[in-house]
Amino acid sequence: MAYQNRPLNSTLRHPSIGGGQASTGQSPMLVARINEKKAELENLKELRDLSAGLASQMQALEEKLSTLSDGAEENVDGGE
Repeated sequence: MAYQNRPLNSTLRHPSIGGGQASTGQSPMLVARINEKKAELENLKELRDLSAGLASQMQALEEKLSTLSDGAEENVDGGE
């Protein structure tokens, strides 16, 4: 019984680590998780772009309000 002294292959000891999928090299759960993360990344990129657009709109609004405020002050000062 000499075979008892041989160490087991790590794939046999931990089948989830060795990759049960020989064709893709990745488990279906891992592939699903990667796809979820890719979708999350796309959503975060879209959120970033929308936030940048909103920030520029807010800045433009701030400038317009400042102009309106300055104009109102000039009317009050000029009317006295």
